[in-house]
Amino acid sequence: MTTYSLDLSNTTDLLSFLVIIPAIAQRLVDDTDLPVYSAEILNPKPDEVNFVLHTSINIPLSLRVRTDPLSLNLFNRDVKPMKEYLTVDMPAYSLKGKTNLDITKNGTKILDQEEFMHTLEKAVYNERFTMSAKGSTNGHLGALKVPLTFDKDIELDGLDKLRGFAIDSARLVVPKEEDGTNLRGTAILPNHSVFTFALGNVTLDLRSTNILIGQATIENVLLKPGNNSVALRGHLDVNIVLDHLPVILAAQSAAIMEGQLELSAWGNSTVYNGDHIMYYEKVLQGLTLTARVPIAMVLLNTLSGLMDSTDSGWSGLNISNFLDKLDLTNNTQAELAVRSLKGFMGG
Repeated sequence: MTTYSLDLSNTTDLLSFLVIIPAIAQRLVDDTDLPVYSAEILNPKPDEVNFVLHTSINIPLSLRVRTDPLSLNLFNRDVKPMKEYLTVDMPAYSLKGKTNLDITKNGTKILDQEEFMHTLEKAVYNERFTMSAKGSTNGHLGALKVPLTFDKDIELDGLDKLRGFAIDSARLVVPKEEDGTNLRGTAILPNHSVFTFALGNVTLDLRSTNILIGQATIENVLLKPGNNSVALRGHLDVNIVLDHLPVILAAQSAAIMEGQLELSAWGNSTVYNGDHIMYYEKVLQGLTLTARVPIAMVLLNTLSGLMDSTDSGWSGLNISNFLDKLDLTNNTQAELAVRSLKGFMGG
């Protein structure tokens, strides 16, 4: 078998070596995945965020590669020319085998609001989305310095429109609180991604058949991967419900026949530390969350809260008997029930 060797004292062999080694190093980088184990977008401001990324890189062949600091630009591959929306500065690393890369950058400037929002839309609206990253640095193989370019498309799980959104509990507050709150409950916000989002105070418009019937606010939202149980409070406009009751009941007939009410929520505003976070607001304003709530649960919770009031006069009420006789498919009974609640809620 014929064997070959490089003679680095030979100019031709030396040039070949200087060409081959950088090409091999770049190929190793190209063939290496950048898996994202978790990421966080925290402390959002109108023009910056704190960005945290936990990933790793695997260098094969028992090689040790030292890298200089790297500025990794995040961008959308389908936009030409390239418009980076965030730049994440990575420190120097000594890489051998699998090396964990933990990156935290506070005060990361949003370089392009439109592209950043576009990425958030892809992340929120889709089951899977792609995040592209590119940056150049120098790698060191012993005394040899080689230029390296990281250019990756990273496929990630998205939030899938918060699929699985649910309202675990809900009750009408009777009488309403001093600030007008007459609705309280608990919702489940699912996050199917590896990202954690600090959203702050999120206000949602509540609708039935596209009729705006109130608003609910979820305070201090930190949306972590998995199911997030959050408390909500808000105001249900009973006058609007009464004004549109026939339309609402007609549209809700299928849900009511199953003993449920169907509510839809749209994003209205997102406020963090007093600042409106427009890139979150615009994304959430395009998102519709729909959930069905058992009618019996709402009424039981409401009436239980009413009876807890020492001066309510409802302590002797037979709730089960009341629910058995209530027929919300009957417009007259439904209107009487809503008007009664309106009276107890203070209008």
